[in-house]
Formats: sequence, C-alpha cells, structure tokens
Amino acid sequence: MTDEMGGVPESRFWSVFQIVLLLATMEGALWSEGRWQVRWYVASLVVLAVCVLLSHPRVNALGVGLRGMRGAAWTIPLAALACGATIVIAAKLGTLALLHGPQPVYWHSIFYAIWALEQQFILNSFFYKRFEHLMGDTTVAVLVTAVLFSLVHIPNPVLVPATFLGGLLFVESFRRWRNIYPLAIAHAMFGLTLAITFPDEWIRHMRVGIGFLRFHVHG
Repeated sequence: MTDEMGGVPESRFWSVFQIVLLLATMEGALWSEGRWQVRWYVASLVVLAVCVLLSHPRVNALGVGLRGMRGAAWTIPLAALACGATIVIAAKLGTLALLHGPQPVYWHSIFYAIWALEQQFILNSFFYKRFEHLMGDTTVAVLVTAVLFSLVHIPNPVLVPATFLGGLLFVESFRRWRNIYPLAIAHAMFGLTLAITFPDEWIRHMRVGIGFLRFHVHG
C-alpha cells in the first residue's frame, strides 16, 4: 500500500515531526558559525537522508526519475527570458558585475547548479511532499511550501521575495510534473543572475542567516 508520499503510509504526526526536525537543523546551520555550523549542517543531511529512506519512496514520486522531465522543462526557457531581461536592465543601471569567488566562472556555475539541485530536492521532494500529504494536492500546500522556502532566506532583502516567487514557480511545476531536474537548471539560472545583477551591499554574496548579518561590504 502506498500514499501521497510515494511509499509506505505515514501518520500526520510523523510528517509534521519530519518537517519541524529538518527545518530546525537547517536553521541551526544558517544561524551558527564555525564547528557548530558544520555540525548542524551534517545533522540536517542525516535527518534528510533518514526521513526520505524511512518513507520508502518511489523514484518518480521523489521527482528524480525521468517521468515529467519534458513537462517541467518549460521552466528553463522562462528562466532564460527572465534572466536575460534582468541582465539587460542591470547593464543599463550599471549594477552588472562578475561572479564573486576565486574559482573560474564555469566551476562556480557547476557547483551552484549542484547546490540548486539539492535545494530543489529539499524544497519539493521533501517539504512539498509532506505538506501535500498533510493538506492534499492543493494551492495551499504550494503556497505554504513557497513561504517556507522564502523564510529560510531571511534576512536577505533580495532573496526573501525572490525565493517566494521562485518557490511558487518551482513547487507548482513539481506538483504538476514531478521532476526536479529542469527546476534545478532554472533555479541555477535565476540564482546566478541575481548574483551578478544586484548590488553586493544588497545581496552580500547571496548569504542568508548569520552570514548575511556578519558580512562586511568592502569598497
């Protein structure tokens, strides 16, 4: 027997417990530094892996199979248009800049794309699946997931609204097509575009949590 999670049936309490536990460990990583940040980050990865494995999910239900990839691919040209327009506007305003970091642009982009895939898994394959289990296949579940995605980017004034809007796009696409790969590509495109088009005193190298507050803009 299976349920909305794509595996064995789960109680509502267990779904809520998993959401709270992963969110707590993620926030611990975002609002700590040094060794404690590493510990919280490892803890969040362990919680994510254990909770997913305990649900015995199907690959397609998690969005990591091939099903739905063509349907979800519409987000990529949409992202290309939006990113292109943003870059043109930034060039006109004089805010266009190079990507921050010592590594070459292509390595920076590859690493960020991998991070975008991880974020899409957490956002959709974990959080949305559990909110869907609790609330049904509804607009409310999509909205709640997008709000949560936005809140974990506090206090960055650019990323909070951007991730709310992006979250609505990503989660609704996942709800319809159940595939995270095109969403990760679109996510990477949006993120890299934000990184080069907004003033660094606003985005502070795309940091969130305590890293945003402790960051000092130079020059």
